[in-house]
Amino acid sequence: MNTYLLSIYFLFIAALSQALLGGYALKCSLQRNQTTDRRRMWAALSIGTLLLALHHSHTLRLASQTGLYDFQQATLVMLAGLASCLAIWLLRRQPS
Repeated sequence: MNTYLLSIYFLFIAALSQALLGGYALKCSLQRNQTTDRRRMWAALSIGTLLLALHHSHTLRLASQTGLYDFQQATLVMLAGLASCLAIWLLRRQPS
């Protein structure tokens, strides 16, 4: 497997993880048993992660259409997406 295909896979994983995180954070922001500040925090997190998912999907589209890619950046955004998954999972387990 060459670095181009790995970059495509890594960007796909990053975009997918950010999109799923955005949806999960939006679901958490709509729960009624939380304080207003905590709901706002989840809403802001949802907006931020959905914008990152949009950015990663745009980068994925450009890489697949033009063939230009940056393996180091693709690796970093995949790791950042997975770290965000862990952070939101741990944040969700905290009592409100």
